[in-house]
Amino acid sequence: MELKNKIKELRLTHGMTQENVADYLGVSSQTVSKWERGLLSPDITLLPKIALLFKCSIDSLFDMELVWSVEHRREFEAKIQELHAKKDWEGVYQTWIREIELNPDNYGNYPDVMLHVYRKKLYNKECVEKMISLAEHAEKCCTDDDRRNEIYRIMLQLCSESKDPAIRKKGKYYYKRLPSLHHSREVYARFVMDGEEYRSQVLKNIIYTIDLAESSVRQLILPDMSPQDKLFYYQKAAALLETVLDGKYAGFYDPPLLSDYAEIAKIYIQLGQTDMAKAYINRILIALEKHMIESEKENQSQLLYSTTLHNAVPTEQICQKLLQSMLNATELESFKNSILNLQKRYEDYVSRKRGISNEN
Repeated sequence: MELKNKIKELRLTHGMTQENVADYLGVSSQTVSKWERGLLSPDITLLPKIALLFKCSIDSLFDMELVWSVEHRREFEAKIQELHAKKDWEGVYQTWIREIELNPDNYGNYPDVMLHVYRKKLYNKECVEKMISLAEHAEKCCTDDDRRNEIYRIMLQLCSESKDPAIRKKGKYYYKRLPSLHHSREVYARFVMDGEEYRSQVLKNIIYTIDLAESSVRQLILPDMSPQDKLFYYQKAAALLETVLDGKYAGFYDPPLLSDYAEIAKIYIQLGQTDMAKAYINRILIALEKHMIESEKENQSQLLYSTTLHNAVPTEQICQKLLQSMLNATELESFKNSILNLQKRYEDYVSRKRGISNEN
């Protein structure tokens, strides 16, 4: 049943008029009338109040047991891929919003649409305000701290891009909502956990700390620095990731390290040290070779795979972009053939992987 019909049915079942519903929700009766005629959808922040009013769950407003099926999700993901192939970023945005309206309690979808708005720079007022309304809903209703913090991290970046002072102020708000390093709850895990649960949390703390430290070191690199200074910081950033990778299969964790390696290779070329540049290019090629060999994926660092940081963009897609950027870099011209050869084989690997995934 469509939401418009569901609201009307619930209103009549409870013996309420449109005016009664409007007064409770703080909207006009004309707005409720538009909901029931399908001319307007309730703002997501009103859904908890609507569910409370009619003494039902948010999911039941949308008959989710009928809609949220495996087949539905498959069709949705296929639609997203199709729109991505067309570079129809507005279409991707609208499709995500419709999906969230179907299942507003699936907070895992929120970071995906927020990242899309941020990465594709859909910074018009309507999109940004919609993202803020989603974040506000998640803040009130989502009970998963990690998911809420993920939403805060994306929203602080998104809001900071706005020229509107009020929206930029929201960015600072989301920043303050994140747990600080000094008071992070993970530090106190030993007081509330033991055994394997505690060990798992400690391993996660290591990965999160390494990831943050590597990113922070790279942020110290300034455009007007000398090549030698840039080299110092890139090597320090790479060394942090190397600590947990142990030269083994890295998968999701490869892109930041390999990006550091690419920058280091460029700097060595600028400094006239071709042999050193070649050594780092080879590290990249060897790492990506491991992606294409199933047996290598079992050879993982004990520290590395204690957890998996969230990433909406597939690892292979990021690595493909890295290879393309290396081909476009004039400093790496002498390595073009080796990079191009791997790029072709890597694209074949990704295509085969997608084909297998679609069959399943």
